[in-house]
Amino acid sequence: MPLFSRPSFLSYQLAFRLGQWVRLRKLLAFVLAVCCFGAGLSVLAQDAQEGRAPAASWLGRQGEARVVVDASGSQTLEQVRQRFALGEATPASADRIMPAGDGAALWYELALPAVRVATPLVLALPHPGMNLVELYRPAADGSWHVERSGDSIAVSQWPLRYLHPAFELVQQPEEARPTYLRVQHSHPISVRWSVWRARDFQESSKRWHFLLGAYAGLVALVIVICTVNAYSWRDSIHFYYAAYVLVIAVGQFTLTGLAGEYFWPDNPWWNDAASNVLPVTGAALGHLFLRELVRGRGVRWLTHLMLALAAAGAVLALCFLFVGRNPFFALSGPYYLASFVVYLGVATWYAWRIPRVGLWVLAGMLAVLAGSVFPILRNMQLVPLSFMTQYGAQLGVAIEIPLLLVALYLRSRERRSNQARVGAMSRVDPLTGAANHRVMLERLHQLQQHQLRDPALGVVLRVRIGNIQQIRDEYGLQVAQMALVHAGACINQVAREGDTVARHRDGDFVLILEGRVTRDQISEIGQRLIARGLSPSELLPPGAVLQLKVGIAAAPFRAPAVATLLQALDAVVTELAARPGKALRFLV
Repeated sequence: MPLFSRPSFLSYQLAFRLGQWVRLRKLLAFVLAVCCFGAGLSVLAQDAQEGRAPAASWLGRQGEARVVVDASGSQTLEQVRQRFALGEATPASADRIMPAGDGAALWYELALPAVRVATPLVLALPHPGMNLVELYRPAADGSWHVERSGDSIAVSQWPLRYLHPAFELVQQPEEARPTYLRVQHSHPISVRWSVWRARDFQESSKRWHFLLGAYAGLVALVIVICTVNAYSWRDSIHFYYAAYVLVIAVGQFTLTGLAGEYFWPDNPWWNDAASNVLPVTGAALGHLFLRELVRGRGVRWLTHLMLALAAAGAVLALCFLFVGRNPFFALSGPYYLASFVVYLGVATWYAWRIPRVGLWVLAGMLAVLAGSVFPILRNMQLVPLSFMTQYGAQLGVAIEIPLLLVALYLRSRERRSNQARVGAMSRVDPLTGAANHRVMLERLHQLQQHQLRDPALGVVLRVRIGNIQQIRDEYGLQVAQMALVHAGACINQVAREGDTVARHRDGDFVLILEGRVTRDQISEIGQRLIARGLSPSELLPPGAVLQLKVGIAAAPFRAPAVATLLQALDAVVTELAARPGKALRFLV
């Protein structure tokens, strides 16, 4: 008879699908909450940019200025001041992409806020990747005081060691001469500057460093967890993910300026190159990680494609490292977009194939895609500088890391369960569920070793269905197999905790009793076993019972070897099978 009736099977399927839908709804709700959180941060940042937030907002207040472009990059301050005086300047805007690159310089005439008393201020440019920023301030003797910052200068030599170029200054009441800002960069950018009161800037600095420090702690925790999981679960994908997280995180620290401030403050060359090398390397490692995730799923061309994109990313990173940014920077944007298309396609396909794990992977990829598209579009000169172009990638990666970690945990747990089931199948008789012949021999050898220390330990029972051929002839092969299943169940019912129920390769069962057992206890176990075989069972047709023959070898064994012991017990049960009135006998 079938194990499941059709109504119960349909109910099981319905419950399974309902559980999947509930889990999917929870995941979608989580992703929606994350997106709402990111949108809220974006709105707050936009408010700050438009002046609706107080002075101590996350990005500071945008100041007013005029700008002229020095295409040659060689004009002096006096020449530029003459151009301002002649009316060549235009109003500056943080949303305008300026024609930097090819040695050009951007000159800004800043209108600092009027004050009644001397006020300490901080002028900040929230763009960690700027090559050179020079601030010209009027000095008391009529000259100009110059301070320099940017990636072409070691961070340790900046006038204010911070995440991005920033300058401390004291605004005097009724200051007559304006302040000038000169900016040089390797490619066109939108320049944003903000003027802070010194105290508000310090508060904002604390907030940013706290968030970045928490992000660094999350990354360190994930790397430790992945390393432990890779070692304990013997799954190399955790190493791939740890490497991916490490490179991506350090790349994000570079883009936010934290790496330049703390990791390599005395190396301006690497501080400038790392902002391109590390993100591209992280994207290449992302392809290797996803390739490891889907490898062995039967789509060989897909793994080859991701391997090719990983190699392309490695070549682009080497070009940034040894040739420079300018010839290859334009290629990074298309490479990132192509990578995200592949990431999203692979994650969608994987989620379709394995929803329980793949949906977490897809959610992580969507998060990093949603956050990273803004800085990519900014680098391609399609959108101006904003909060999301500056920190969208960091938000996306911060959301992606725990989502992918959950996905890897679920994947490794399922793989470990499958391996345990496969390992169990290699040690279990598939028909009866008893231990197989190899396990039986291992247990008998262990029992033999124990008897070297204590000869009174252990009992071995060999059990045979004496009427199995009669059952096969009368009811057929299927009922004979059910008789074997029933015999295994009978033996398991009399076995104690720690005993071993195994099946010999010739079809007999072997029950190995551990510890000290008296002769009376052995006889009782054998009689109970024989009685259970004679009891009616739902697995057998009406009137069919098992005639179990039990041969017993009690310690100390007279047979010196396992094979000899089994042969002696085989002779006993064979003799019992030939004598219908006898069912149990001790080996003497």
